[in-house]
Amino acid sequence: MGKRVLQPATVQAKGSYSPGWEVSNGRMIHVAGQVPWDADKNTVCKGDAAGQTRQCFANIATILAEAGATLDDVIKLTIFAADIRYRDAINQVRTETFKEPYPASTQVAVAALVDPEWMVEIEAVAFVAE
Repeated sequence: MGKRVLQPATVQAKGSYSPGWEVSNGRMIHVAGQVPWDADKNTVCKGDAAGQTRQCFANIATILAEAGATLDDVIKLTIFAADIRYRDAINQVRTETFKEPYPASTQVAVAALVDPEWMVEIEAVAFVAE
């Protein structure tokens, strides 16, 4: 079967995400929360939620490539924002980064992330059909 978007008529997505996915016969790849670090573990785009989101997605893409996967294989995102006011910038970058069918996505505003310069942290789950 591979993967299939779950989008019943009574549960429609508002934005660039899908309500759910069904997967079978393949590999699941779980990516731990990625932060806006470059390859030298320096925080990038300080004060820029969109730039930090792009870096998080770039880091996710690098990890997925190690497993032979791409951002097109992502079926679930969990996004942690250090302030709800970053939501629009984060959502814009998510929309630019992914195409339909979008990953299922949950976004949570948290009191703080581990480093006060981080505005966003993103976890991902990808699925590659066999």
